Amino acid sequence: MTTAQASVPLLHRFLGIGLVILAAVFVGLYVFGRTPLLPPDEVTRVIAYVLSGVSVVLLGVAFLILKPRVPARRAGQSEADYWTTPDAAGKIMQVWFVVEGAGTLSAVGFLLTGEPVAAIVMGAAVAAFWVVGPNAFAHA
Repeated sequence: MTTAQASVPLLHRFLGIGLVILAAVFVGLYVFGRTPLLPPDEVTRVIAYVLSGVSVVLLGVAFLILKPRVPARRAGQSEADYWTTPDAAGKIMQVWFVVEGAGTLSAVGFLLTGEPVAAIVMGAAVAAFWVVGPNAFAHA
């Protein structure tokens, strides 16, 4: 495995680990009574729903707009060639960054508000991030 081939899938792994750690820390803070950071009121609930809604929209953009634009690996093209193709790697990273942003945004919403809707969207975004891993794109 060459360095260029390994760098893009490795980036996905590190981004995913960071997202999981972020979510776990925020859930841990909630379990130990350190959150929510904002007092519970109507504004807090609106913040939770807005941040969760934006996260869902980001997930939709990633899955419905960005992911279909990623070129498929051609028959006979090696995996190493596919990952070193700037067009494919760039578009795949756009998908990963948008899904990562959705997860981070919903995690911050959960940290601020402690609302269940933010936790649900955060969990969905973490799962979605792992669903769009390297294997979702590099299969022939």
